Amino acid sequence: MSMDSDRESLHQLLFTNNSYVNPYYEHKNTNIKLRLIIVSIIMLFFLLLSSTAYILVQTAPIDQTDSTVTFTTDKLPSNGSALDYRILPYIGNGHLATVVFSDFIYMNGLYNGDNGTSHRARIPSTLNWQFNIDPSSSTYTLNVSSGVFMETLENDEIRIERRLFASQEYTELLIAHVVLTRLQSKGKKIRVPIDVNEQVTSVDIDFTVANRNKQHVLLSGKTRQVENNQFQEEPLSVFVYYTPLPAEGLELNGDETTRTYLFVTSIDEKKSRAKNSFDYATQRRRPDVILSSHITRWNDVWSNGHIGVDGDDELQRQINSAFYYTLSSLPPLSTRSEHKQFYGLSPGSLSRGGSLGEDYGGHSFWDTETWMYPPVLIFYPTLAKEILSYRIALRDSAIDNAHLFGYEGWRFPWESARTGVDVTSDCCPEVRLYQMHITGDIAFAARQYIAATGNRDWLLNELGGELIYETARFWGSRAVYNNEKKQYEILTVLPPDEDAQPYKNNSVFTNAVASLSIRLADHVSCITNKKIPQNWLDIASNLHFPFDNTTQNHLEYEDFDLKNSTIKQADVVLLGFPLMWPMTDQVRRNDLLAYEPLTRADGPAMTWSMHSIGFIELGDFDKAQQLFERSYQTYVRPPFNVWTEAQSGVGAVNFITGAGGFLQSVIFGYGGIRLTLDQIEFKPRGHLPNQAKKLIFHGIKYQGYALDLTMGDKMYEVVVSAKENRRAVSLAYEHDKEQGSLKLGDHLTFPIDTRLIIRRSEALCP
Repeated sequence: MSMDSDRESLHQLLFTNNSYVNPYYEHKNTNIKLRLIIVSIIMLFFLLLSSTAYILVQTAPIDQTDSTVTFTTDKLPSNGSALDYRILPYIGNGHLATVVFSDFIYMNGLYNGDNGTSHRARIPSTLNWQFNIDPSSSTYTLNVSSGVFMETLENDEIRIERRLFASQEYTELLIAHVVLTRLQSKGKKIRVPIDVNEQVTSVDIDFTVANRNKQHVLLSGKTRQVENNQFQEEPLSVFVYYTPLPAEGLELNGDETTRTYLFVTSIDEKKSRAKNSFDYATQRRRPDVILSSHITRWNDVWSNGHIGVDGDDELQRQINSAFYYTLSSLPPLSTRSEHKQFYGLSPGSLSRGGSLGEDYGGHSFWDTETWMYPPVLIFYPTLAKEILSYRIALRDSAIDNAHLFGYEGWRFPWESARTGVDVTSDCCPEVRLYQMHITGDIAFAARQYIAATGNRDWLLNELGGELIYETARFWGSRAVYNNEKKQYEILTVLPPDEDAQPYKNNSVFTNAVASLSIRLADHVSCITNKKIPQNWLDIASNLHFPFDNTTQNHLEYEDFDLKNSTIKQADVVLLGFPLMWPMTDQVRRNDLLAYEPLTRADGPAMTWSMHSIGFIELGDFDKAQQLFERSYQTYVRPPFNVWTEAQSGVGAVNFITGAGGFLQSVIFGYGGIRLTLDQIEFKPRGHLPNQAKKLIFHGIKYQGYALDLTMGDKMYEVVVSAKENRRAVSLAYEHDKEQGSLKLGDHLTFPIDTRLIIRRSEALCP
């Protein structure tokens, strides 16, 4: 028997305490002896402990009932007389996602429309039905620790609890778990009418009702347009199994106190996978086991890595919700579903993007690698690898895109969806043609992945080495030599600042990521055996960086006017972080001070987090705090902490790009963490954000170990809390003149504002 099946058998014993209707047959209550319960709990503990990939010294899950993980309101946000779906929360598991009560479900990788019209294909929602009662009270709660949205309605007769979740156990499943509880004495049958809103058509998918009976409805469909004829031969298939709603409503018999209903939706591009998952949920497991297994897996995610805050519950809520919304668009850490190709993170998450004008159509941009990826990498490197796998899987399009413009290697598109061709809308040809720093952004993400994991297998056997080499090849073919300057240049590009239309020469950010890309290929060549041509290395060390010697500022691009320009978002300040480009503290300060007032007030959320990190580095904590608050306070919408792109109006919603920037300011700003190819550095500064008394970073992953960082206002501690059997190497540390080796269980304590360096005892490349 598998570990998962052992765990499930125990769950089945432990959670059989009420009647269940599915909704056409009933299981009898099962009495369990006290001794069996105790034995089962002990067995479950050891199964959970042994199933992890890490040997643990301690675990630190977050409390499911804590107010910092629950977001509750008695009234859903509205826009006039209708629900405001823009700021309703979403449930997701990396394969499926939906905004609660909305009309559409989205599946990762399912797009409709050709080239620039490609967008997420809209699957009609099976979860958007409502109870037709007049409640005396109602509450709506998103629990981010369990990944469950709960609606509670109550009147004099009955309490209705509906839990909606996207299963972590089987990612094909979306579940509505409904519990009816009698509030009056037995004897009277209670019926709860429901408003059925069944839709079996879609503007994006040609659906047919392939089967319908009392147990399930099967929709079989294909998208109406391929994204690109060269890289997609035929429309995409999708199969939807779902439990039909009973026309008579939900019922409690006169002798029942409680009854549970389970309404299951299973969606996949393969019919067999959709059916197997549907059968599992409807025939082979009780509803409470389905729910508890999902919650267990979410708890495992939080135990694997999270940030704790002492003394500031509001900041803790912001951090918890930002992680939840990001992780809900990524695959689970542990699932029983077979592995599927991941198709990227969109700024508007997996829960939106069903039309061209909505949240970028579900496309992936530089937002993925630059803004969302770094917090994921620090705590969940296996998920970071999934993000990189998306780019590798679509390499043929990247090769073609480079050749299309006369270059070599892999050139990734500005906007990517299913096939990897550029799906930027025809409204914006400039970004499609010139905003090529994304290729360097992806290479930098690969650099950080190797820095964090040292994963040689990824380099050699999963095409990670190819990704690194071919992106470097692109920059080697893209740079040109200027005889007058005696330097290399990269011309006609659009920097991160999209206001620099239509294109510019020598974007300092673009040149920096190009140089780092080539240097990375050289760094890992001892493993990949891909020798780097000397002219590439010459380019990497001799690219032109526009610089004002009078003001001692980097210029965003050639001939940039520091006095009379406006920029859209963070650009030059990204040299200091995340790129960690060498410069003096004075130049770093000059860049921060010069570019902050030039940035549009209505720019996107993540800009201010980078400014905050910069001022924390320099010890200007008042300025850093001001910018830290600016990075999230006006972008997060109550009551469910949904992120928006813009502070004036709403812009793109479920904007996990902004959430990623905010988390970076906590981790790399106040946490003082820096990851380089040779080491991980800790230098927490003597200042904490907002009202916080302590920050605890649980489960920082480095070279096969998990490290816990706890920082107060005077001291900080690093604990080696877990070790991965498969990949862990020997570690050494250095602090001032103190040096030593590290092993599982070690504690290191040092004064705030001093630097601790941890590195591999043996270099990745000797």
